[in-house]
Amino acid sequence: MRTLILFLLKFKTLFLFLGLELISFLLIVNNNQFQRNHFLSSSNRVVGTLYNLSNGVNKYFSLDEVNESLARENEALNTEVVQLREQLAFFRQDTSYKGRRYRAAEKSYDFSTAKIIYFSTVRQKNIFTINKGLSEGVKVGMGVVSEKGVIGIISNASSHFATVMPIVSTLSKTSATVKGKTQLGQLVWKGGDIRYANLEEVPLYIPVAVGDTVVTSGYSSTFPEGYPIGKVLSFSERNDNLYDIKVELSVDFDKLSYVDVIELKGSEEKEELEKKETAKFEK
Repeated sequence: MRTLILFLLKFKTLFLFLGLELISFLLIVNNNQFQRNHFLSSSNRVVGTLYNLSNGVNKYFSLDEVNESLARENEALNTEVVQLREQLAFFRQDTSYKGRRYRAAEKSYDFSTAKIIYFSTVRQKNIFTINKGLSEGVKVGMGVVSEKGVIGIISNASSHFATVMPIVSTLSKTSATVKGKTQLGQLVWKGGDIRYANLEEVPLYIPVAVGDTVVTSGYSSTFPEGYPIGKVLSFSERNDNLYDIKVELSVDFDKLSYVDVIELKGSEEKEELEKKETAKFEK
């Protein structure tokens, strides 16, 4: 307390001067309209500046929350962009969707378009993975095609994904025929170049020519009749009265992006009937 009194006594002249200055300033402002208006205008500018400074400080300390909100919005926008890009890619390549829908109705089958998310074309037992599975009605044994031709068969399926054994796998065997002929053959792939396969079991008495179209036979519950597979590239005669036919496949497997999974209407009923009939003869 003594120190405070000594401090006040030491600077009493200064404090007296400042007090008188303040009283004079207040008298001038209160009794003079011009000075009052000028003071209020200046004080408003000072207060406004302080408010802006305060607002800037508050914004700075809330940047983390703002950034988090922007990150969430950016994530949602990125997801939407990806979805739109996928839809655009689908419509760009899928120009014949309407035509295929009409053909499906005409041929009594349904199809569901899926995207290939993994593929291998450099092995003997090649495999594809698509982004649809059991939840979307995809089942083992269903045929897989593109707008250009046959792809393969569903070999396994989970809830939301399925694997496809393509016709360019050494495990694949597809019932096929030369278009316009009644004799059945079997399309196989023996490895090597995925642009070509072989049509076997076609007898020599069936007239075959280079350029003939090879199509599905329709004698299975996998593919509808007449779906394109490829064209006869060359053929030769074997010693067992059968042709050795080389087929140029209509599908470019290196450029696949979207495929159609086919479900033949009534296929389960047909297969069940055939199983019962086969079991009857085996007894």
